[in-house]
Amino acid sequence: MRYAAPSRPASLGNLTFLSETQMMKFRLAATIAAIAAAFPAGAQTRAQVDAAYSPAFDSCMKSGDAAQGVTAAMMDCHGQENRLQDERLNRAYRTAMAPLQPAQKTALRASQRLWLGQRRKRCQDAADAAGGGSASGLIYSSCFLDETVKRKIWLQHYQPKG
Repeated sequence: MRYAAPSRPASLGNLTFLSETQMMKFRLAATIAAIAAAFPAGAQTRAQVDAAYSPAFDSCMKSGDAAQGVTAAMMDCHGQENRLQDERLNRAYRTAMAPLQPAQKTALRASQRLWLGQRRKRCQDAADAAGGGSASGLIYSSCFLDETVKRKIWLQHYQPKG
């Protein structure tokens, strides 16, 4: 005879014990809430993201070897834009953090750390789906740039809860 976990939590005085299934559901809900904080529902439009790229990036991609599709040249353009967008992201993060109360700062810091890992994973998955080769590097770099710009826009409009 198999043991069936109770559908309701078991109690012992003031202590409540959750079944394994209930604990898994709790962990899943907590994970979803954390991810939702890192990736807001009000996603940025493609036009907003494109508008946030620097004119220098557009110029770089439309000139020289990058315009001819030479991967190394395109990656150089991406590298320059990544440095710029990272500076902008850091500035937006500092600006968003400045007026917050300590608990709100802790929440935003946790959200940012979660987002950093999710960005890396999301972009690696996109690059892996390309199956390797030089296109994978460009896909990763493009994803990384887009995700950085999206987060910067989100931070610029950040409104803490509570």
